Amino acid sequence: MRVLIVPELYRPDDATANGTLNDAVTWVEQWLERDESLHVYWLLAPRESANYDREYVLADRERVTLLEAEPYMADSEYGDAFSESGYAERELAAVREGIYAEGGYVDVVVDQRVTGRFDLYKWLLRLGDHETADVQPVELVANVHDLRLPFKRHGALYPNDAPMKTEMAGATGADGVWFKAGVDAERMADYGRDVLAEEPLSDALDDALATGSPIDFERFEESYADSPEWLHVAGSGWDKKNPGVMLDVAETLYEEFGVRTLLTNMDPIVDAFAEREYVRAVPECSRERYERALDCGDIAICASNHETMARTPFEQAASGQVLLLRDRPWIYDCVPEDYDLVADLDDLGALAVRAVERWEEAVAENRRMVEHVRTVRSPERCGRRTYDDLRRRVASRREHVDPGPDLRRALGGVRSVALDELRGRVTDDDGDPMALADLVFGLRALGYRDAGNPGMPVFETVAERGGGASVAEPGE
Repeated sequence: MRVLIVPELYRPDDATANGTLNDAVTWVEQWLERDESLHVYWLLAPRESANYDREYVLADRERVTLLEAEPYMADSEYGDAFSESGYAERELAAVREGIYAEGGYVDVVVDQRVTGRFDLYKWLLRLGDHETADVQPVELVANVHDLRLPFKRHGALYPNDAPMKTEMAGATGADGVWFKAGVDAERMADYGRDVLAEEPLSDALDDALATGSPIDFERFEESYADSPEWLHVAGSGWDKKNPGVMLDVAETLYEEFGVRTLLTNMDPIVDAFAEREYVRAVPECSRERYERALDCGDIAICASNHETMARTPFEQAASGQVLLLRDRPWIYDCVPEDYDLVADLDDLGALAVRAVERWEEAVAENRRMVEHVRTVRSPERCGRRTYDDLRRRVASRREHVDPGPDLRRALGGVRSVALDELRGRVTDDDGDPMALADLVFGLRALGYRDAGNPGMPVFETVAERGGGASVAEPGE
């Protein structure tokens, strides 16, 4: 099985600061562990532009190929408005040259480019000989990181609810939809009634998958202070986070208990916050500096208007920072329904005071919540869900393929064959060269499995690969 992944980089200058990419890297790591015959292609901005290395996206591994090209509008001063937009010609060329010109193919593409999705789909279908193939060459999965709803920051940037309408309409043209958060699937069902007819809406949602957002909790040490000394306010400075509310809570904790505030922010920090006497500010904070701060903080607060399975607050909680949450629907994709450290926005200050005054109870409740989140957001669980969906998509197409007599004759019982040895000399029932997709799925129907190697795919019989060495079904 060969999968292409295209994450949206909403922070284009620092790939590692994007939850979209972090989630996908964890999926890929899990997929590779589950299936020794899987090959993954990334399409990403060049490393020097997006500040990451090959190891970060696992491209130092044999079964991962990194395709690099500057995205659409990358050279424009307005490029930040197009992180989810179309595909530049150079990106499509990178796909052709890095996959198909090497003799490869794509079974499933997992895409986050909302307004460019159909262009990529057309390109992959054309490269897979869609017009002459009996089997669909590639399936498109619309990967919804944060549904652009009118009450969200990126859903309210343009008039007439255009971001929401565009994303929802685009999802109906995909073969499947992955939602990072279950709450977004529910909201698409609600808001979508005003945008889409019932049939396309239900078709898009019927087999939609809530992937979850994986966190590797083994990276964090959950140790608690005997009494709190530091509030850690982390993340971005976006208005949706309500930083002013969090700093008001910080002032209350300082005045009543002497608790100081460590403010680590991916963005610059305004003087009105940074210059408060009880604040230690770290603007434009690196990932490394943030991770050191996880060991210093004792309390964390999330006051956001909306999130989709936010990562930072739960990394803080897993590091022994007692997490106080604003009561919003999204949090229950992560925390128990009866989590006690939850309050309305105006009551977060009182909740913080109670947590300090009843510190042992607050620590115990945070421990209970972290144990719950370990299960909900475990990398193994998220990896299994997404892998099973990919595998199902390939298997459903393989079931309806007739390999044809010419392919059987060309193979002649060989146990291993490179795909280019068959292309152009195997014909279909009409005597025309067999389409790439039909050739790939024909090999699978005959019990061959792609070895997952880089470059030109090599197909081997299951016996040649040692039988059940992979959790994938034979012929995938």
